[in-house]
Amino acid sequence: MVGRLVDWVATQRDSIWVHWVQSNYLKGQEWMDYKPSTNSSWVWRRIYTVKEEMRAGYVNGQWGVQPEGFTPAGCYDWFKETRPRVQWFKAVWNGWVLTKHQFLGWLIAHKALNTAARLDSFGLDIEDICYLCGLATETIEHLLCECLYRRGIISELNTQIRWNLPTRDVLDWCMQRKGTAPQKGLQIALMLGTLYQVWHQRNKSRNENLLIQPESVAGIIMEEMRSRVRGRDRATMTIAERDWLKRMRLVE
Repeated sequence: MVGRLVDWVATQRDSIWVHWVQSNYLKGQEWMDYKPSTNSSWVWRRIYTVKEEMRAGYVNGQWGVQPEGFTPAGCYDWFKETRPRVQWFKAVWNGWVLTKHQFLGWLIAHKALNTAARLDSFGLDIEDICYLCGLATETIEHLLCECLYRRGIISELNTQIRWNLPTRDVLDWCMQRKGTAPQKGLQIALMLGTLYQVWHQRNKSRNENLLIQPESVAGIIMEEMRSRVRGRDRATMTIAERDWLKRMRLVE
């Protein structure tokens, strides 16, 4: 949709906004060669960034991707074809993972989780110490890999399901899962469900000054996974897959 504004300027659309842009920003410069000043607004710099991303689609100042001219849908399809699929795609957007857990995984993949360290980097007056263990700066790496509270949850889960969940590089671990589709999906769902509960408990600790024991959090995670299994059609699973679920204590 921002690309539509880019195309309006490129084709010199007869609109008040385009005339205003030409008068106040371009001032006779070619749009494709234009660079904004450092004090330009965030919105205008964002339009410029999208223009640079679309540059390869223009020929002699005209959008050459679609014969009928620019459309947001056509631009979207073009971006999909020209950009490689991210490696974490199947780990985050997995059908076994709950939607709220998928969204958290997406934030983690983009390093966009608003940890205390990230908020502090924005200039906010906030303590950057981990709200769960209080032993280190709260970065994504610390919270999701190194935090003792998080490790306590993992340790309890490993005891309950007799399985070695990782303590580092969680998205890489998710991408490397082996087995059948249900087995891989549930392993990923269990890990992202764990990360979600870590973040959820962190927020409760920060906002409500309330922190429950890792053993109780592990119980919540296991019950979520059991509910997820109950909601799927197990009739399509093989006997080996159903036996695997029993060993994981995800079914009775």
